[in-house]
Amino acid sequence: MNTQVRHITNFMHQWAPPGIKMSYDNVGLILGDPSAPVSRILVCLDVTEDVVDEALEKKCELIVSHHPLIFKEISSINPVDEQGRIIYKMIRNNIALLSVHTNLDAALDGVSFVLANNLGLDDLQFLEKNYNISRKISLTTDVDDSEAVLKLLNYYSAEEAHFWEVDGRKEGQKFFEAIIDQHNVAQLRAALEKEELLKRGSFQEMEVNTPTNNFGMGVIGYYPDSGIAMDEFLHLVCRALDVPSVRFSGSSERIRKVAVCGGAGVFLKKAAVKAGADAFVTADIKYHDYFTENKDFLLVDAGHYESEFPVVEAVRKELAEAFEQLEVDATESVTNPMRIYVTDFENKNI
Repeated sequence: MNTQVRHITNFMHQWAPPGIKMSYDNVGLILGDPSAPVSRILVCLDVTEDVVDEALEKKCELIVSHHPLIFKEISSINPVDEQGRIIYKMIRNNIALLSVHTNLDAALDGVSFVLANNLGLDDLQFLEKNYNISRKISLTTDVDDSEAVLKLLNYYSAEEAHFWEVDGRKEGQKFFEAIIDQHNVAQLRAALEKEELLKRGSFQEMEVNTPTNNFGMGVIGYYPDSGIAMDEFLHLVCRALDVPSVRFSGSSERIRKVAVCGGAGVFLKKAAVKAGADAFVTADIKYHDYFTENKDFLLVDAGHYESEFPVVEAVRKELAEAFEQLEVDATESVTNPMRIYVTDFENKNI
């Protein structure tokens, strides 16, 4: 079977469902025909003209980006400005665009997990779990193959799945229960009905007043033993993200427990402090947010592009492993719009 755009979309949406995006965001298949065939994919952080030209040169039919090309409604598409030129060129050359933004920020093994792994942290977990999307489902069925039901529950990321025989009813009837995220409920029910594993009218869904374990914001992790010295940690951040410098405030003699949030994550500073982090690595920190009320707390701005770009290779790897028949490339174009000028204060000619 030929791989189509919709197959890539479905795969990415299982990892990072659109339903968990921020309200302002625009994610999913932004440009292109879902049924169009795909043989090569280009993964990037930002969609620029250079990236589109790279996709054309490499004969890619699909671009998978982190940042969406279109955030707000547009009234016209023509090549008189940069956004119009990009959209116009992509449509004319049949290049589709799939964006996974704040939904990938909030996903397990998403942007912040990749950043934490690059910094060498262990025992990773979400810093803030605030997605109350868990649902308890129960179903009764008289099928003999209970393993087939459990297999589907597992496929749709159900937790605490179990079953037992129903007393006082038809012999062989079983009762299943599990915890599952809301966006997977309808798909699970459809799959059960398609496989004739669901007795009609026996499927129930109930709200659960606890956050899901599958989605959250930021990540917290640890260095072994007593951790590392502050200067060593700052050097490690620079080396891991391939940057010559970072901005920071505060201090901590030893860095063991570290919170991270790729991109603009300073809204999680209080959560990092509350969690007992020795350091918090994020980006786009405003001046007043650099002030820290707590002693032994290091706040690091590693840069928006720099803290998120590692997810490009992570997405490329996931797609390459899931679709072995496709060529999947990480962009070679540097799309970071920010530059740093370092002057030589010792130079008398300046």
